[in-house]
Amino acid sequence: MNNGLLILSAWYLVIPLSILGYGFFFQKIIFKNNLNLNIGYLGIIGIFFLIIYSYLSNLFVPHSKIHNFFVVIVGITFFIRYYYFYKEIKKEEIKLFFLISTIIFISIFIFKNHDDFEYYHFPYTYLLTQHDLIIGLGNFGHGFRTQSSIFYLNSLFYLPFIDFYLFNLGAVLILIFTNLILINYIFENSNSRNINLNTNYLRYLSLSAVIFINIFFYRISEHGTDRSALILIFVMGIYYLKSLDFKKNQINKNYFNDYFSKLAILFTIIITLKVFYLIYSIIFLMWFFQIRKFI
Repeated sequence: MNNGLLILSAWYLVIPLSILGYGFFFQKIIFKNNLNLNIGYLGIIGIFFLIIYSYLSNLFVPHSKIHNFFVVIVGITFFIRYYYFYKEIKKEEIKLFFLISTIIFISIFIFKNHDDFEYYHFPYTYLLTQHDLIIGLGNFGHGFRTQSSIFYLNSLFYLPFIDFYLFNLGAVLILIFTNLILINYIFENSNSRNINLNTNYLRYLSLSAVIFINIFFYRISEHGTDRSALILIFVMGIYYLKSLDFKKNQINKNYFNDYFSKLAILFTIIITLKVFYLIYSIIFLMWFFQIRKFI
């Protein structure tokens, strides 16, 4: 039992670091020389590309333990490269990452899984680990017609020694990285000497979002396919408001591409978690036309 807990704890810490590694790697492609992303958003980028990879890879191979082990190892390699050799992230952010991860780790043990976990969450995810090119699951029951990227992401956590005991980790990871984004934003602006009214307002809005998320969404048992999307909607809304805090002469192609990439990644994850949230496309479209006219 003690060995099992130790192995589970080890994978729990290794997997987020692996996701950060993918975030480091792919931010070079998306943001190029922009290295001012905080550790939380690097994690979201990592999740974004692992979701894309999980969809594409399952067309050809099942997400078996061996396959997933190598996926995690590659991510850890990226993390070691960019953290230890390139020194592209602050040690304070890593310490905050471990603190939040440790606190949220408790939720895995004290809360049950979602009510629909046995109905179709677990069967859907488990099938992805056993078979490739899965088509027609909707014929098994209504629940299987509710497709979500959280199932594909969780299928990558079918790993040696722990089997399927981290199939609820996707929601936990989104909760961790969202907290990191908001907390970093709060402290980043509190240390700034040039705080205007709008920035100060966003700092308190971020603080309110942290409090709300951790009071009302802390129970992992309530995270089905929608709560994680709702959490990311808070972040998208704050990035949207932050992007409007500019002077007209500050708007250029790099400014547009930076915020477009951030909002597009968040919005894509949200709608893949649950298609119902396409209704929030209005935010994305409003931003696009508001900023585009100044370029």
